[in-house]
Amino acid sequence: PGGALEAGAGRLRAARQPPKPRYHGFLVSASPNKNIHHSELLSRIRLLSEQLANQIAAGEVVERPASVVKELVENSLDAGASRIDVQVEGGGSRLLRVADDGAGMDGDDVLLSLERHATSKLRDESQLAAIGTLGFRGEAIPSIASVSWLRILSRPRGQDLGTRADIRYGSLQAVHQDGCGHGTVMEVRHLFGNMPARRKFLKSVRTELAHIEEVVKNLALAHPATGFRLTMDGRETFDWPPGTDLEGRVRQVFRARGPLLPLTGSGSADSEGMVVAGFLLLPESSPATSGRLRLLVNGRPVQDGML
Repeated sequence: PGGALEAGAGRLRAARQPPKPRYHGFLVSASPNKNIHHSELLSRIRLLSEQLANQIAAGEVVERPASVVKELVENSLDAGASRIDVQVEGGGSRLLRVADDGAGMDGDDVLLSLERHATSKLRDESQLAAIGTLGFRGEAIPSIASVSWLRILSRPRGQDLGTRADIRYGSLQAVHQDGCGHGTVMEVRHLFGNMPARRKFLKSVRTELAHIEEVVKNLALAHPATGFRLTMDGRETFDWPPGTDLEGRVRQVFRARGPLLPLTGSGSADSEGMVVAGFLLLPESSPATSGRLRLLVNGRPVQDGML
């Protein structure tokens, strides 16, 4: 009996212990199911298709139509455009069109721009510490193309013909030479047409248009030397010419006619050349609300409750 009790206790201790991990290459499994074959365990990890990877990236890059406008306008600014035209229809889900007179792209660059992590703004890791452009990851265009009908029309200076590429939900439909002015036109239609759940969560047309207008105004403030025109549903919202200084652009954006108080300052010797510049509206000419406060850091609009 003593031997039986000892054997029984041994079985009880063994039953309480968790199953020992089984090693299969680099895979560790603690599953008690002994009927799972080694190859079945390893085949659960798969490399995502390019289309699916782009749609996942679009969830981070493209939150709403205003996100598309932001990415495309930033590309235009990085291309050295002196004038940018933004056209919107249907709250941005029907049409978003951004045209510029920047550097433009040849046929090879148009096709490369559709590849993930393809960019003209970054060459090696040493440049990461001193990013001088608004975008550099190379994810925006393929992400946008994966959730819309995208048409790219572009011609660099010095070439007689441009290149036109049509993409439908990530699939390249056609690419050929086309006559156009120098610069780039990005035309986005049927945004989220292949993702009804995403489209369902868009707000009203009025709300989406307000977000788009805010994005364009902020970028216009950050780059007063660039001309901006915004047209929404066939009606021109504003048309600001290029060559304006910061004070002039502040007056355009806020429709300020009275005096502005200049704000200037530079940091100490150990602040690495930090400079602060801006303008303040007089209290009687502006309501006491943070809604009219704009903060720009290195040409980028910033929103932060602490600031």
